[in-house]
Amino acid sequence: MKNNLKLKTGREEKRAEYIQSLFKTIIPPGCIGEQYADDVALIFKVKRVLIQTKTRYQKVDIAETDYWGKILFLDNLLMKSDRDGYIINEMIVHPIMLTGPKKKKVLVVGGGEGFTATELLKYPYIEQIDIIDIDGEFVEICKNIYPEKMACLKNPRVNLIIQDGLEYLRQTNEIYDAIFTTPTDPLTISDPLFVREYFGLCHKHLVEDGIYETDAYMPFYKYGNIDYAYINKALSDFFPIAKIYTCTVPTFPGGLFSFGFASKKWDPEKDYHPFDFKVKNKYYNSDLHFAAFKMPQFMLDRIEEENNNRARKK
Repeated sequence: MKNNLKLKTGREEKRAEYIQSLFKTIIPPGCIGEQYADDVALIFKVKRVLIQTKTRYQKVDIAETDYWGKILFLDNLLMKSDRDGYIINEMIVHPIMLTGPKKKKVLVVGGGEGFTATELLKYPYIEQIDIIDIDGEFVEICKNIYPEKMACLKNPRVNLIIQDGLEYLRQTNEIYDAIFTTPTDPLTISDPLFVREYFGLCHKHLVEDGIYETDAYMPFYKYGNIDYAYINKALSDFFPIAKIYTCTVPTFPGGLFSFGFASKKWDPEKDYHPFDFKVKNKYYNSDLHFAAFKMPQFMLDRIEEENNNRARKK
């Protein structure tokens, strides 16, 4: 997928229409899906349309299906389904929370639908979760569609701030034990969450042994110029420890999904601590924690390529 378009924030940029125009659609009427190439798409038969609207910042589609339950699309890109959504939620949170000492104060950038905060609230010792989301209209939609997740906002430890994530970090004096970035894909309103300034500000607003996490997207389908190798190299410019880890999400392009891990001190493969309280997960466990940081050879090769390309440009 090639991206030569410079995008700004706002409805007028018509990101959803641009993303849809990248390919000749093969998604038939009565269905919804995400297309990855002219001849590749994951398609779902729609049982019922729950939401089809545009906020100030993005196009929002939520459809109900028989097998996958509710499926959320933002700007025509699949974000989450009921049936496998727990996978990405658990893999965003637990590898970070169980590396190094206990984290009591955390920031979630882009978590306005409540999924990440709900997972974080499994930790009885967590004291403060600040959620920053730019799209207040989307938050209100989620209150109606995902009330069980949005119930997290009633917890006194959770604070929701409607603001651009980059702008928040420019202005705030808050310091966090961990920062989780849960953006939509590049090309969307999350573009500012992939720039060097953002990574640098996250480093600045972490404690001296803090940990940073971000989505690093689909290894099989590179989205524009930003992929897991780009993110890994960018993080390594700011953090002494930068790694990529993966999980399998059936409804994501190619099935394989990656995350960026960056730490000022703690190594997820050396400084892991198991749960010291009872918790029920459906995907994550201690064995998977270590396995997630082992990558297939094609990913290692791509990371090496990116590192070499950056070195030549210096």
